[in-house]
Amino acid sequence: MKYLKTLITAIVCLTVLTGFNNFNTPKSTDVIILKLMGKKLESAYVINDGKEERFRNGLTGDQALEFFLDEGWSVEGTSVASDAGRFSVVYTLSKK
Repeated sequence: MKYLKTLITAIVCLTVLTGFNNFNTPKSTDVIILKLMGKKLESAYVINDGKEERFRNGLTGDQALEFFLDEGWSVEGTSVASDAGRFSVVYTLSKK
């Protein structure tokens, strides 16, 4: 009975320690945020491993969206932004 109690205690401790190790491991998610005003690409940001880079490459908004969708990115969400009476659509893309 004493050995069974020790074994159960050891298993519980290992489970807790493994859970903390998985919890503290940073997970990187690559995200792209595109802000389009009509066909114009207002701004584009690539967030990779926590680092943010601005992206342009002379593309229009439609071209940038199609480029990333062709590269395997998927749309995770959209929202509408307003700036001084002008509306734009913000796309959030992620790679799975």
